[in-house]
Amino acid sequence: MFIKKLVDKNYYINNGYAIIDTDLKLNKDFNNLIDKINDDLKLKINESELKKNGGFIMGNFGINQGPYGPQLYSLIFKEQLIKIFEEFTESNLEDFKVFYGGNLVLPNKGKQHFHIDGSYKKKMYMVSIVTEDIDLNNAPTEICVGSHKKEMKFWEFFLSKKDKKKVTLKKGQIFIRPHNLWHRGTKNKSKKPRLLLSFSLTPKIQDEQIQNYSSNVKILPNFFKSNFIGRIHEFSYVYLGSILIFFKLFYSIFKKK
Repeated sequence: MFIKKLVDKNYYINNGYAIIDTDLKLNKDFNNLIDKINDDLKLKINESELKKNGGFIMGNFGINQGPYGPQLYSLIFKEQLIKIFEEFTESNLEDFKVFYGGNLVLPNKGKQHFHIDGSYKKKMYMVSIVTEDIDLNNAPTEICVGSHKKEMKFWEFFLSKKDKKKVTLKKGQIFIRPHNLWHRGTKNKSKKPRLLLSFSLTPKIQDEQIQNYSSNVKILPNFFKSNFIGRIHEFSYVYLGSILIFFKLFYSIFKKK
């Protein structure tokens, strides 16, 4: 993999994200790997069991890349990207464990509320690999530029001035952000599922030995448990969003940090 243009570290620090241009789109190994992942996902999308998964009502799922994860990781994390990651995060890559994940958005679904991934102070980075062009029509991630700089309760974020941006991407680009940048998934208005593969990197615990990949590609619940209570929560999230946001605002006012 060859990176065409370097991104300024200050841009990443100030805005909370970076988009890196590469030649991956022309890489035969990359394209073959993506084709295999897409073929596996097509079979799983058509399975009736998918409707029982948490996330089906919203149409926004997590992904486990399965056996393809380590292959894609080896293809992506070459010297150039490692140098950029370590410069941006001021950390050593070898100090992180990797989850081989991603995001799948079904047609005519996918809209989320703004959120961060986990607690603000948790150290985690998302390195996403763009496997297809993502435009304003097929569920681009919407971010609030610079919102990672300050820890905010939900009500503080809700009332804050926001610089919102829907991030459009080209196949082969790499999108890096910290977990605590406020963001949300948007609706997939296209007729095809939209896939974005990602590596979630969190600090290793000393002497920790973990394999974060499975024997096959998996579609995972996103936010919601795959049970009756989870289905009620998800239904409320999708169809009663304004009411749910009101309760989140009320709760965040009185919740201690």
